[in-house]
Amino acid sequence: MRIPAAAALAILAACTAPAAVPSLSPSPSSAASPSSASPATPIVVTGDLARSLRPLVPAWRPDRQTLIVARSTGAGATTLDAIALDPVGPATPLVTFGPSAGWQLRSDGSLLAVALQTAADSGRIAMLDLRAGTARWVTDDEPGVWHRWPVWSPDGSLIFYSAAKAGTTDLGIVRFSINGSGKGPIHGPDGNGRELIAFTPDGAALVWSAVRAGGSTAVLDLATGRDRVFDDTTASTPLSFRAPRPRALVLVGGCCAGRPGGSLFLWDDLDNSRRPLVGIDSAPPAAIGGADWSPDGRLVVATLYDRSTPADSSGRLVYFDPADPGGRTAISGTAGAQAVVWPRSGIVYTRMTADRSTEFVQLARDLGASTVIARVAEPIVARILVVAP
Repeated sequence: MRIPAAAALAILAACTAPAAVPSLSPSPSSAASPSSASPATPIVVTGDLARSLRPLVPAWRPDRQTLIVARSTGAGATTLDAIALDPVGPATPLVTFGPSAGWQLRSDGSLLAVALQTAADSGRIAMLDLRAGTARWVTDDEPGVWHRWPVWSPDGSLIFYSAAKAGTTDLGIVRFSINGSGKGPIHGPDGNGRELIAFTPDGAALVWSAVRAGGSTAVLDLATGRDRVFDDTTASTPLSFRAPRPRALVLVGGCCAGRPGGSLFLWDDLDNSRRPLVGIDSAPPAAIGGADWSPDGRLVVATLYDRSTPADSSGRLVYFDPADPGGRTAISGTAGAQAVVWPRSGIVYTRMTADRSTEFVQLARDLGASTVIARVAEPIVARILVVAP
């Protein structure tokens, strides 16, 4: 199970883009036929769902593993694009939506849950059925209350979300069925609130982060109602989970100002043990910007920054067995790497070009060749993730 990857590091990389690479920017030649609402029409903060969320295709469903790209398209709007993998297909803009407090696609790519802002102090969750191109509100309008960070249950039948009053007073975690039944609280108010991220691979716990600078890493056991926290005193980010224990890759530090990257830890969220893999205290010192498990959960791929010199270096990809992180292998030709995911079709990473666009590069399974599969005009892509039917 992969935590949605964030391309948060804007590292300049001087690269020449091949002319045949498909663009994700909507245009008459490259974008799929949009619905009657054009993506060029301004998105506004409103309780009118048709003006806040606009499908860009009449109907869509993935027929194989598919990369989903989230990019900012101005004025707080986000556009999601789909790139089919293995074989690579054309980029398809799926939907544009307005200012939001989190979104998540169901793992099969069929349904989108998004927490849309409806007023200065309010927000509610909408659901888009991408197979039919239809959308509807799935939580009630509660003036002064934000419904935030929706997460799908593993079987795709429930949505969990965090609620807050006036954006700061936590109201706890709520779950409900997508057919409108079974709504109820599962956890009470807690400080500034919790950003829900995903479920653990066994579906027994919710991965969450504290709403604070730098975030945190924790899981909420749904059977006991108890939290298991990585380290409440340190800013951290959960990156990726695998099925076997220890199963979580956690990035410590690397937030906000300063040199890029942090230290990567392997965390057993069940007994709360952890050990460092790669970091500032490694020999030689290095920092990690992002990481993901291989499809079989045996290896880790990571974006690594050399910290052995005072000068900043661009990221590059390495892979290693977590049992021997010192024996990591550099992947040639990956200078400038930023966000990274490891689908079955081979590693995909982002890099910035000389004109401050973002390229998506896929490596062959044997790492012997690479292909630029898409490009966006934005220098920073908000998220990349993988869905599959």
